[in-house]
Amino acid sequence: MRRPASVLTALTSVGLLVACGGGPPAGRTGLGSVPASDLGFVRHAGAVQWPSASDFVPPGHGMRLLLPLGECVRAIGDYQNGYRAVTANWTGDPACDRLRLDPAPDGTTNGGDGSPDAVNGWRGGGISAQAAVVERDGAVLAADDAGLARYRGEARQELARADLSTAGLEGQGSRSLVRGMAVTSSGRIVVDAGLSTKDGHAPVVLRSDDHGASLHPVPLPSDPGAAGPEGSVRQVISVLAADGDTVVALGSGPGRAGAWRSTDGGRTWSVSAVTGLPPQLMLTRLVRTGGRWVALGGVERSEQGGQDDTYVLTSTDGRTWRPGATDGLGAGRAQDVTVDRSGNLIVAGMIDDSRPVVAGRRADYCGVVWIGDGVRAWKRGELGCGDAPPQAVTTLRDGRVLIAGNRDLWLRAAGVPGAA
Repeated sequence: MRRPASVLTALTSVGLLVACGGGPPAGRTGLGSVPASDLGFVRHAGAVQWPSASDFVPPGHGMRLLLPLGECVRAIGDYQNGYRAVTANWTGDPACDRLRLDPAPDGTTNGGDGSPDAVNGWRGGGISAQAAVVERDGAVLAADDAGLARYRGEARQELARADLSTAGLEGQGSRSLVRGMAVTSSGRIVVDAGLSTKDGHAPVVLRSDDHGASLHPVPLPSDPGAAGPEGSVRQVISVLAADGDTVVALGSGPGRAGAWRSTDGGRTWSVSAVTGLPPQLMLTRLVRTGGRWVALGGVERSEQGGQDDTYVLTSTDGRTWRPGATDGLGAGRAQDVTVDRSGNLIVAGMIDDSRPVVAGRRADYCGVVWIGDGVRAWKRGELGCGDAPPQAVTTLRDGRVLIAGNRDLWLRAAGVPGAA
């Protein structure tokens, strides 16, 4: 299972097979799978400005976040400038059928690889974030390896500062530890930066009661049942989300994970256990819809010779969890999720290594979209195959749904029937 820098997403019709240069592995589609166009999605090929000075973008890089702003989006990610990855943003006009780098590369890249400290190449620009939310007044609250910042248009306001970074791989400088952020209805902010208590056994989140001006560590209770035969094990958060003043966080296995809940905006927490989880599970998204919490993640099947698939958990209270519906999912790992105006979940995902691996040939991916609610059977649509799978999805302010990767985007008009 490929792990992107942030967190991550089989064709049936002849026309799509020709257009995308190949179909999914035999038998990998979901039962009742259809072209994504049958679910209302219109593909705009080549509509996303490529995030690299070369023809290659490492898996998980490029576009990471889609934030609904104005009549389109602000997309946040990185750009490979020939020397290193730099901050990159994309914007679009009201039609939102094309996304262009904004600011755009200035032509200073010369290609080649260099030290991560090199000053050569385009320096990027825009909002820097590993996690971000759009606030009620349209400002963007962003969390990155230096702490919190608030953006109003192009104006940046520094908020709480914190070193939330760690050394990256050799030659890759540092990388951010920020993995998620939740904002409550009262404006309290909770950030997951992968921190732990001094003994390393329980998670620690960062909390702000002053709209981001300061951040304070809050240790979470440990799950005593997670202790193995040799004592306690390190417990970490995989996903967190807020609904009202309730904040929920989940870990990921193997076999067992912690479920943390706060009903006072992250000040105090309780813990429960989620058991019976599959091995090699990594949860990547958590949302609230239809009176329930729904968590999505991927299960690696490569050791068994299979494709990764998506796992679903649901809960009404954030404490007790049970497996959600998987009927109709088929092969593919969830990349991102949004809730449309009807309350349906729209999940963008992918199948990686969709054809046999051959030395010297770039990996191929197939994109997929699922529509459901976590309880009933999912509707599945095929997005096509190529070298740049769908990476993010969001619901625009006018109700349209946008899925985007590093090359293509897909738009669904507002009011298209969902899972019901």
